[in-house]
Amino acid sequence: MLLFADLSLDQTNRGCVRGRTGLNLTSKEFDLLLTLLRRQGQIVSRATLAEEVWGSKSKVDANLIQVTVQRLRSKLDGPFAAKLLHTVYGVGYVLEDAARVSKLVS
Repeated sequence: MLLFADLSLDQTNRGCVRGRTGLNLTSKEFDLLLTLLRRQGQIVSRATLAEEVWGSKSKVDANLIQVTVQRLRSKLDGPFAAKLLHTVYGVGYVLEDAARVSKLVS
């Protein structure tokens, strides 16, 4: 079980809960969130996501990564006041509370 803020991810059963709300994630959304959770607080590049989520060292279409992140963000952050998934423009993505994000990119 991986925990971050009010988010819990059960790797064994591939389940995800934020607060008291179960999140219905696709396989790729789950894998993307797992990758970010393993590196919580660290900026994860698109290249790392491509390799770890899609299993490809070759170039995965950037649009595919962006769309998957957008879908995950709408499920993960949409109904909640505190946002956890952030874009670091030109670099990648980070799972972090909003107060610390500005420190990471400064």
